[in-house]
Amino acid sequence: MKTLLIILSTTIVAILYIGFYEKMEDAYSEKVFFIKKSPTFQMEFENIFAYESDDKKLSELSEAERSLVINYCKYRLGLDTTLQSQSELEQCKRR
Repeated sequence: MKTLLIILSTTIVAILYIGFYEKMEDAYSEKVFFIKKSPTFQMEFENIFAYESDDKKLSELSEAERSLVINYCKYRLGLDTTLQSQSELEQCKRR
């Protein structure tokens, strides 16, 4: 029983604090794991800038893409942003 509790606790902590996104590396999809800056049950994130061909300006992002960037930026980089300027977007492009 104690072992089960330890495994369950460790699993929950891992889910809350470990995330990943996928990027293309030499024509192969690769998972990039990271420690989240704040806890969330979301594990898979979308980094829309994981591919060099996807380098977009703020004005070119759809609402869905903006939401993905805001979410990625918060949990991967620890930056709370509303993406009101190109400089805020540039900060979120860091890898």
